[in-house]
Amino acid sequence: MPDSVRPCAELGLSETTHSLAWLQPRNIVLGMNSKHLKVFDIRDSNRAVNATNTKAVFGVCIDPHMENQLASFIENQIYIWDLRNFEKPVLTLNQGKPVTKILWCPTRRNLLGSLLRDSCSINLHDIRHTVVGTDEVEPTLLERSVQPCSTHSITSFSWHPASENRLIAIDAVGSIRDYIVSERITVNCSPRFDLVWIHGGRSLKKLNENFAVYGLCSDISTTMKKRAMNEYGLKPDISQNGRLAEDEMLNSIWKWVGVAQSLVEEGLVRANCGRIPGIRNILRLEPAQVNMIPGMKSEMVTMPWADLGSTGAHVAAKIYKSEERDKALQLCGWKIDSQSLSDFLDGLEAEGSYSRAAAIAVFNLRLRLAVEMLNRGASRNNDSKYTIVAMALSGFSDDKNSMWRELCITSRSHLSDPYLRALFAFLTADSENYDGILNEAGIAVSDKVAFACIFLSDVRLAEYLQQLTVSLTEEGSLSGFLLTGSSGEIIQIMQNYVNNTGDVQSVSLLAIQTFTQELLDNDTTQSWIESYRDLLDTWQLWNQRAQFDIVFRTCCPSKPPAQQVFVSCNFCGKSISAQMQGHNKNRGPFARLGTTAQKLKMSACPQCRKPLPRCAICLMHMGTASGTCPGGVAKLTEFSSWFTWCQTCRHGGHAGHMAQWFREHLECPVTACNCRCLSLDAASQIGPLQLCKA
Repeated sequence: MPDSVRPCAELGLSETTHSLAWLQPRNIVLGMNSKHLKVFDIRDSNRAVNATNTKAVFGVCIDPHMENQLASFIENQIYIWDLRNFEKPVLTLNQGKPVTKILWCPTRRNLLGSLLRDSCSINLHDIRHTVVGTDEVEPTLLERSVQPCSTHSITSFSWHPASENRLIAIDAVGSIRDYIVSERITVNCSPRFDLVWIHGGRSLKKLNENFAVYGLCSDISTTMKKRAMNEYGLKPDISQNGRLAEDEMLNSIWKWVGVAQSLVEEGLVRANCGRIPGIRNILRLEPAQVNMIPGMKSEMVTMPWADLGSTGAHVAAKIYKSEERDKALQLCGWKIDSQSLSDFLDGLEAEGSYSRAAAIAVFNLRLRLAVEMLNRGASRNNDSKYTIVAMALSGFSDDKNSMWRELCITSRSHLSDPYLRALFAFLTADSENYDGILNEAGIAVSDKVAFACIFLSDVRLAEYLQQLTVSLTEEGSLSGFLLTGSSGEIIQIMQNYVNNTGDVQSVSLLAIQTFTQELLDNDTTQSWIESYRDLLDTWQLWNQRAQFDIVFRTCCPSKPPAQQVFVSCNFCGKSISAQMQGHNKNRGPFARLGTTAQKLKMSACPQCRKPLPRCAICLMHMGTASGTCPGGVAKLTEFSSWFTWCQTCRHGGHAGHMAQWFREHLECPVTACNCRCLSLDAASQIGPLQLCKA
């Protein structure tokens, strides 16, 4: 053998080598004797420069992006090693089958591919290293699998050395497949609804509300922003807020709140607890009990059908009447006298709610009126469904053994409209069992409660309202507002609604419009309000945020807003304005601070006695108590004497002097300061600065 082909180094003499991989130009890693991983320097092959004891000596491979990281395997376990700490593996990957091959991706950092015996897919292990402070913690792992071949098991694979995320695989029948591994996409959402993700590993793609496809995401944030820009919840007309919501349930809640407020203002309904009364409050039901308070007693009345002529005298229904029940019906939006009922039903017809109008007419024992409304609905909408139902109603029979009743019971479930199902459930009810109406999911809660107030006895009514309250609370349905009013029970209902929908906007607006000060001070309520304020600030909807705060303070005037801005001393950091307004107000010149004869002249900090800054125009020490006296009665000083300064260069002076200066200049009045203060002010883009007269 020629001398030129002799080995330059011999390693592991008389030892068994299972796998090896080059570490550096002169270093090599060997898996030996089923118990060692050893690192040799070929310049000195007599001893290993690094070693560890392990049975994972197969498939040794070095990460091309991190020379200190390598991988090996044994049976169904893959070990990730760090040569800087070679005593134990930094990560162990347990697999469901024995491993046959592992290989690092040369074009993607920390991506290891592995192949299991008799497997049709290749596993990808994305290893994420994390550093906390100066310490590197245990890496995290993201795993997935790809199937480059069809149904046959893969025998081997190899990464392309240059093409990104590209590999070649061969299956058991000898087919070779060139395959591109799709990048795992991580989508991030900004507070302004921009969806951003990595595209191709080299660029970012963004999707926002300007794209039509974004509407398919059904993001509550975009809905809330759209509502906020339309001043949702801030309109003086409560019903208008419901229309802006563009949601049937929210529309009904706002409409009901408007009805409740008008009834309270007119004195027809009394709010014993909270600003908005609930049905249970009107019916004098204890919140934590099922039974009514003693003293609440209803009168049972037998009411004949109005439209059945002589036959109606023998066909009647038992109803319950009381003053409290009449008020509850008004709160539900139902009318109690004949003329008001006709107007109410005409309004439902005008809205196109023919089935609801017909059902309410039947519940009020007006069968002929229901048939007429269904016929009008059939002719206006060209809907034969209403015609068929009207024909069925025309044959109404109270005979418990009649064919009409039997067919209605068996065919009722085939009707798609919940109000039509409830209508026939009422006409075929047996022994005053109205569960078919009270438990019908598609009927509005207000209609269920109104029906219960007419046809259920006192005890059954109390039991039903209690069960309905519990059910609506668990569902997080704002319809529970009708039952609880603005009492403490509504907070849990609203919180469950927020948990289900994320709509913190609606609960915040309903809270400021309907809650008492005690409920507004609740920690949960405050978290809603602050969260919605933060959203408005994030969206830069400054006008809407200001309007929200104005409505909040208007609806709850008992608690004045806390001071948010004050002037503090440069030396001690104490508030100067707080000293002027809050302390010593009952003695000295502070007792008559608002009068013309007594003007507060202060040129030094009341705490540390250091001088206050000088006005850049008049060079006098500034000193003013801006705002009003405690109690908000008299002004402390005119606006022209207030502190004002540039947010960039921090120079300033009396507001009147600065306003006069910037009528003729753009730059700061301080010598050697080149700050163009006026051009930095957004108000300067609107027009000339005008001095406000407080």
